[in-house]
Amino acid sequence: MSLVYISSTGYHAGQTLITWTIAERLRAKGLNPGFFKPFCADPVLINGIRTDPDAFLFREILNIREPLEKICPFTDPESIAGNQNQILDIIKKSAGHLLSGRDLLLIMGSKDIFFDGDLYSIPDVSVISELNADVILVHRCRKISTTLYSILSVHSLINKKIKGIIINRVPPDRVEEVERLIIPALNEKGIYNISFIPEDPKLSSRRLEEICAILDGKVIFGEDFLNNPVERMSVGTTNLSGDLLLFKRVYNKIILLGPSNDFGIAGIILTGGKEPGRQILEAVKKSNIPLISIKENSLEALERLENTTPSLSPADRIKAVHCAGIMDRNGSLNKLIDSII
Repeated sequence: MSLVYISSTGYHAGQTLITWTIAERLRAKGLNPGFFKPFCADPVLINGIRTDPDAFLFREILNIREPLEKICPFTDPESIAGNQNQILDIIKKSAGHLLSGRDLLLIMGSKDIFFDGDLYSIPDVSVISELNADVILVHRCRKISTTLYSILSVHSLINKKIKGIIINRVPPDRVEEVERLIIPALNEKGIYNISFIPEDPKLSSRRLEEICAILDGKVIFGEDFLNNPVERMSVGTTNLSGDLLLFKRVYNKIILLGPSNDFGIAGIILTGGKEPGRQILEAVKKSNIPLISIKENSLEALERLENTTPSLSPADRIKAVHCAGIMDRNGSLNKLIDSII
C-alpha cells in the first residue's frame, strides 16, 4: 500500500497546511490522494457529528465520499479502551479501505509524536510500524539544541521510514542558522532531504469569518467580505485614512489589517459591546470595510485570538498554494513528492 504518514514533533508545527500542500502537488501531478486521521485530539461538532476538523477539511478538498467517522474513527480516548492490537487492526483495515481507488493515502498523525500517545495509549510510532508507512516529519523551528534533539530522537526510532523532514516556521533572523548549522549537523548523522519554510504572514493569516466566530462577533456590515485575510491586528489608527479617520475618536476598537503588501484594512471590530453610531456606520459603508461588534474589551479579545489555534477551511486553499510556492524556490517540494511516489 502507498501510505504516507505526516507526523509532527510538537504543537503548532503546521502539520495540516503541509499535508494540504503535499495533497495539492500530488493532484497537480495527476495523482489522486486520499486522507486518513486515526485519532482526534480536539473534536468538533459538524452537522451534529463529533469529528476531527482535519477530517472535515480534507473530505471537502479531496472529494472523499466516505463518511467522517470512517476518515477519523477515534474521536474520544474512551473509544479505544481495550486491546491495542485490535485497535491497530481496525486502523490498518480502515487505511486499506480509504486507499481503495486512490493512488496514495496521506495519514495525519498526532500533534506531537512524543506525547500524544498518552491520550490514546497508542503512539504514532506503533501506528507507523503497523501500517509500514513512509513518514514525512514536520518540525516547528526551535533553538538549535531542541531542533536537533527532536529530529534525531524521531530518526533513531523510525530512521528507515523517514522520507523527508520539513523544518517549519523559521523566523527570518534564523534562516541563516538553519542553513549553516542545523541542516549540515543533520546531514552528518545521515539525515537528508531536509527542507525549511520561513515564517510568512500569509501562511499565519486568518480569515475575518474565523476571527468573528472565535470572538462570538455580530456582523454589523460587510457579510460579503468575511473571506478577507487578516495578517495583523492593531488598536492604533495609523493605517486609517479617508472616511475611516472617524475611528480615531473611537477607543473601543481593533483594526484588522490585510496582506502586508498593501496594509489595507480588512475589517474593524468594535469592542465592549459598543453599537455603531450613524456616522460610524456610514463611514464603513462608504469604504466597504466590514464592521463587527463583540462584547469583550480589546485586550481580552486580542488575548483570546492569540491563545486560539488558527483553523483552516476549504476557502484557505490560497495558503496551500502560497506554501507550495515557497518550497518551490529551491525545489524542495518536488523533491519531497518524488520521495513518496
